[in-house]
Amino acid sequence: MTCKKRLLNRLVPALLGVCVLAAGMGTAGAKERVAPLLPVPSAAQLAWHDMEMYAFVHFTINTFTGKEWGYGDEKPELFNPSDFDADDLVRTLADAGFKGVVLTCKHHDGFCLWPTKTTRHSVASSPWKNGKGDVVKDVSRACKKYGLKFGVYLSPWDRNASSYGTPEYIGMYRRQLKELATGYGPLFLAWFDGANGGDGYYGGAREKRSIDRSTYYRWKTTWSELKKLQPNAVIFSDVGPDVRWVGNESGYAGYPCWATYTPVPLQAGTEPAPGTVRYQLGVEGTVDGKYWIPAEVDVSIRPGWFWHDHENARVRTPENLLELYFNSVGRGANLNLNVPPDRSGRIHEEDKKSLAGFRALLNELYSRNFAEGAEASASSTLNGYGARHVLDRKRTTYWIASKGDRNPSLTLKLPDSATFDVIRLAEPIQLGQRVRKFRVEVCENGRFVPWAEGSSIGARVMLKGRPVTTDEVRVVLEGFKAVPALCEVSLWKYPGFLNAPSVSYDRDGRVTLTAAACGAAVIRYTMDGTEPGPQSPVYEKPFVLSGGGTVKAASEGNGRKSSVTARVVPVPSRDWKVIGGERAASAPELAFDGDSGTLWHTHAPQGEIAPPQALDIDMGRAVNVAAVLYAPRADSAKGTIDQYAVYFSEDGREWGAPAAEGEFSNIRANPVLQRIDLKTPVKARYLRFVGRRVLEGSHVVIAELGVLEK
Repeated sequence: MTCKKRLLNRLVPALLGVCVLAAGMGTAGAKERVAPLLPVPSAAQLAWHDMEMYAFVHFTINTFTGKEWGYGDEKPELFNPSDFDADDLVRTLADAGFKGVVLTCKHHDGFCLWPTKTTRHSVASSPWKNGKGDVVKDVSRACKKYGLKFGVYLSPWDRNASSYGTPEYIGMYRRQLKELATGYGPLFLAWFDGANGGDGYYGGAREKRSIDRSTYYRWKTTWSELKKLQPNAVIFSDVGPDVRWVGNESGYAGYPCWATYTPVPLQAGTEPAPGTVRYQLGVEGTVDGKYWIPAEVDVSIRPGWFWHDHENARVRTPENLLELYFNSVGRGANLNLNVPPDRSGRIHEEDKKSLAGFRALLNELYSRNFAEGAEASASSTLNGYGARHVLDRKRTTYWIASKGDRNPSLTLKLPDSATFDVIRLAEPIQLGQRVRKFRVEVCENGRFVPWAEGSSIGARVMLKGRPVTTDEVRVVLEGFKAVPALCEVSLWKYPGFLNAPSVSYDRDGRVTLTAAACGAAVIRYTMDGTEPGPQSPVYEKPFVLSGGGTVKAASEGNGRKSSVTARVVPVPSRDWKVIGGERAASAPELAFDGDSGTLWHTHAPQGEIAPPQALDIDMGRAVNVAAVLYAPRADSAKGTIDQYAVYFSEDGREWGAPAAEGEFSNIRANPVLQRIDLKTPVKARYLRFVGRRVLEGSHVVIAELGVLEK
């Protein structure tokens, strides 16, 4: 007996009362009015949802200094891209499938990419185009030319402005917003973050300035003024009010990921505001939240948000970008992928290659909808909202179950048996987010069997299950807060590709390459930073990289080639010994055992040991050190170093002045491997690494420490 016949047999008794099997046309008569489940999105939010993904562009004076967060003391003369071409930038992003661009018009350093009237710290004081250039104008015009929407990011923090921390700065900040909102056409998004207050140049004061983040900016007034000028723009921040931060920069939304959200302040009795909210709640949202504030997943194609030469080998692969897509867009959020131009002003070739590969994978994913041509039926149908509407993939047409149906389901009978492993579902969110729990079944051997399950749907959800061959699929809605509705049920096949190999190393400098099971595939690799090719050696067993370096590896076989994995391997730490520093909390050798999952920390059983704390290391030989590597812990911000100093010694007694000192900017939100490049290489046997300040707690943590040799 087929699944269809089994379904009919179950429904026959119900046919004596009402018609509960509704094929695509539904019952004749006028449409019944369906009350929305509040909250619901605004028109601007609906347009934002439909974009699915757009690109962030971080390009400012930090591009030329190598910093992530500038101090504000950088000279405008440093900004001088040799070959900036907004058309090439935007066209590249459009070709990759992005629907908009958000430009970093001013970052925390205060340097403005347009000739603002509020400060001389801008492109008007740079040699680029003899001070007559306007990056904002160029990018906004290119967006219009290539059909992309344009948005702006104006950092609330300004480490250059002498007035920062005073009421005068708020006036200046609002004037900057007004210039952006009135001089560059329609904006689809205005982006704000919570990075505000701290050390800075501040017009020469060089001090730390603290503000009350919940009140200083008077955000409600600031945003209200912006909305008057740009009514169709959505506003992004930790607390919305239109789009919320997902709570991490790792590239994923939680699941479930509710579009509804209730911001919670860090301190009871205060107003939630950017930088002073329990941002972790943004990962999943609030199942019955007060407001419609969906999530944006913001993540960079590189480890950092600005272009750095040493990260050219660490660009995300197309396969990883596809994974980010499923973990953001596929969970109902929008993806905001940062693609930073290099010092020429162009997107680097490595980034372009990855974006092109990503677009090719998306094209393959969406090359065939196996639900096309299917017959849709439902357990019940409200007048005018037939099951067939889920097949046209339009938010404005949809199926609604009847109000008395306690076990609503929708079945697709495919025109032919098909093999797929991805299902995409969507609700007509203009009616609110109604579904709370569902399962997907497929017909196998004449009966429906479970295939996938989930909770939130909202704007969309994409589930990847086991490959299945069938001609019938059923979606069963098991939990809902109001009569359920669906506007899309589509079926797809995940692209086929070889996974890039992983690269690991130990204290001896022994490098191991591992690939997922891939039949007859082999791994080719290089040790000099070049791309692996047909002439590169085939990996057979672990090898030793005695001086450290960059290993690149790719799998190939069955007519396919994977993306390239690149890993910086530090100088072997086999002979390293700790000769000084805090040893009471844990074995100090855990700081350089080649395993970032093990931690050295100064948190002793008898109590915390506050920074500054240092490790003094005998590297066993004189090393010509070009860079120092610090890996923070990944599970928490406690003990994570954000201010550091590095010293060297020839004898382990005389250390002199720091060879390098500074901050690990944005390490809280983006806890990735940090690289400290020395201005000139230092040849020394002894290394002292000092954690001067930590993000949280009163102890110091090192997951992994290493050096690179010139």
